[in-house]
Amino acid sequence: MLPRDLVAPVGPVTPARPAEQLADPRQQAFQRALAPQLGKALHGEVLAKLSDGSFVVKVANIPARMQLPASAQVGADVPLTLVSVHPRPTFQVGVQGGAVFSEAGPPLPQGADPSKAPLAMREGAASAGIGRAAALLQATAAGAAALGAGADANHTTISPAGQAIGAVLAAAGKAGEPLTSIVGRAPVVAAAGADAAGIAAGLRQALGKSGLFYESHVAQWAQGARLLSELDAEPQQQAAREGLRQSPLDPAVAQFINLQLATQEQAQVAWQGKLWPGQPMELEIQRKVDDGQQEGRDEAGAPDAHWHSRLRLRFPELGEIDARLTLAGSRVQVQFAAGSDATAALLRRHMAGLAGALEAAGTHLAGFDVRSSGAPRQDDHPNDG
Repeated sequence: MLPRDLVAPVGPVTPARPAEQLADPRQQAFQRALAPQLGKALHGEVLAKLSDGSFVVKVANIPARMQLPASAQVGADVPLTLVSVHPRPTFQVGVQGGAVFSEAGPPLPQGADPSKAPLAMREGAASAGIGRAAALLQATAAGAAALGAGADANHTTISPAGQAIGAVLAAAGKAGEPLTSIVGRAPVVAAAGADAAGIAAGLRQALGKSGLFYESHVAQWAQGARLLSELDAEPQQQAAREGLRQSPLDPAVAQFINLQLATQEQAQVAWQGKLWPGQPMELEIQRKVDDGQQEGRDEAGAPDAHWHSRLRLRFPELGEIDARLTLAGSRVQVQFAAGSDATAALLRRHMAGLAGALEAAGTHLAGFDVRSSGAPRQDDHPNDG
């Protein structure tokens, strides 16, 4: 779905440099404090220059350590835009002669060696990556207003790829209703009563053929890991075969590209459609990694992902059911919100059957809770816990 001139060749992975442990509670607190400023044009006040050449800058009343151009002076006001929070907060620095991107971290503890926690600074918008460019370009108007009175605004440049993504995001904003989820074109299964394996296969096919991951599937095909016939079912391939040239500036196309960018940035997929004919369903799946956790690490020592899912269904007799699941390794926690007390009681009576089915599939039911819509919930966002 992305224009051809936005697709860059895959290059070798550069070994990671020694950096601050993201498991550091200080780093996590720093990321959480900055997260609400993502995509916003800000002003930073340079408070101090450290021995390694980095600076302490106050941004939105939050002290941050970052790299700035060598000409930066203590007490100066620096225009900044937060373009990414993970894996490390990254700012675009408005400087004369071009766009510069600088990583940031919390100020070091007293006496700490700055060389033990190096920060990187990159020139050019393209080097910040698509996800970061999307956040930056969403704030282009605000950034231009903040820089408009200064000379820096006349010299700040955005790469052709960045400009193209900015145009796509602007076109997406012209659409009436924002596209926040994939809309299924066909029911997941042909009829009610399908088993779990059949539903799982249907969901896999619905997501895989939605076009959301088309570019990655093309890359897999180029490497011989996917058949060309598998791409034929995706909307981009179908349009190409029919001779249709989709403009990325068409609001509908631009919205879909924006959804692709958001999916990549947030590691979250939302789908809505028919589970079977006449049975609507909404599904959300998000992958989260807690870098601070001490348990649940894979063989390489990296923290395992927690999968958070939310499933919404409305049945003729049971009414509305909202299921939230958290899967960590082989343990799952399930919380139901039922539309009536009778449905909640029915779900409780079948808890043992659910636990048995999960155990047979190799998954342990670590938590189970059912509430009716009228009962207060312990947590409006139980999957965040």
